[in-house]
Amino acid sequence: MAEQCFDKYRLESDPNCDIALRADLEALAEHFAGLNTLQSVFIKHLVPWRAFVRPPNAGHAAIADFLITRAAIAGISSNYDALIERRAWDYGSDFQGSLDGDEATVDATQHGPLLKFHGCSHRDRLSTIWARSQLTEPTIAARIHRSRIWMAANLRQKDLLIVGFWSDWEYLNAIISSALESVQPLSVTVVDLSPADVLQQKAPELWQIAHAENVTFEHVQESGADALDELRRAFSANYLRQVLAAGRVIFEQTTGIVCDAAWLDMAKFDSETLYGWRRDAEGVSTAEPATRIRPGNSEALGFFHLLLRRAGATQRADGYDLNGRVIRVINGAEAVLSSLRAKFVEPPVAMTADIVVAAGATDLGVPSNVVRSGRPGDLVRPETGGRWLDLPSARAELNI
Repeated sequence: MAEQCFDKYRLESDPNCDIALRADLEALAEHFAGLNTLQSVFIKHLVPWRAFVRPPNAGHAAIADFLITRAAIAGISSNYDALIERRAWDYGSDFQGSLDGDEATVDATQHGPLLKFHGCSHRDRLSTIWARSQLTEPTIAARIHRSRIWMAANLRQKDLLIVGFWSDWEYLNAIISSALESVQPLSVTVVDLSPADVLQQKAPELWQIAHAENVTFEHVQESGADALDELRRAFSANYLRQVLAAGRVIFEQTTGIVCDAAWLDMAKFDSETLYGWRRDAEGVSTAEPATRIRPGNSEALGFFHLLLRRAGATQRADGYDLNGRVIRVINGAEAVLSSLRAKFVEPPVAMTADIVVAAGATDLGVPSNVVRSGRPGDLVRPETGGRWLDLPSARAELNI
């Protein structure tokens, strides 16, 4: 980025600019700060903001998922981009990053906050941090102060997962380390491809905090995106095992059959497929995010899953295949079948089931609306595919 900014500036404005600045982004930013043009020239004109707009990866998706469900208490990022937020929006969440500790406190009422202490390309771009001299500017200094207070209060005795070893900016490492001095983490897990000696040299104060007495430290030399995706798959698989286990007692009492341990396992699907299963286990459509860290009201849901598995149904991305029919199972606890069906207005790609079973829902025999069902190509949106059944009707229909 330093090279791109320098080359553009030298070509358009100052052919005699010191060539030494081409390899040092912080020094280049300080050059413009000294000219009082950091915002007007460097941030607004030279920084290639389009480079920050790209498709989110599996790591961004995992962080968004963990924050929405509060599987992670909070996220702290030195990235300017809005890729985590974009993935959260894709899932249907009203999500935004926090620029300081006060905003993080407010956002925590809705989801795990994402504190972007370096600034954000989407919110107040002109106050993003590029140079040490900016730290004394009133707006930025106040944000850093509020963020320090928030980190000290909210990260105390937590398990810290560090993806990429801290920041590449030395002065920001100093800010973080000062905020973490008294938090006494229970554990620190660093995911970074660099060897340990490089990490220690990069941020010695932070390395010392991670290796303090009574702190469990682990260094995972793996891609951050890959490690986060692996963690998310494990989280989702564990969530779904809890759903299945919730129905085990009633299954064994009702059928007189001891539950096979294999029936409690999920197929090795990718993280997005498992996320779809979690949505169904919560009873929310593809227009809404999964928000639960652990399942609730899942006894009837788990019971029906076990009935299907005992009958020989095979798992697939969108549900089960039983005797040539695709069956999707949704948590309908405390819902009326017609009302639940009306909420599942989904794109055709998600409407592949022949039968949708709303386990736990009550069928009152009333339609969800009085408008005729549409067909693909009509102005009237087609209804969600498949017949919608409550649990007793589904058992009778499938003879299980």
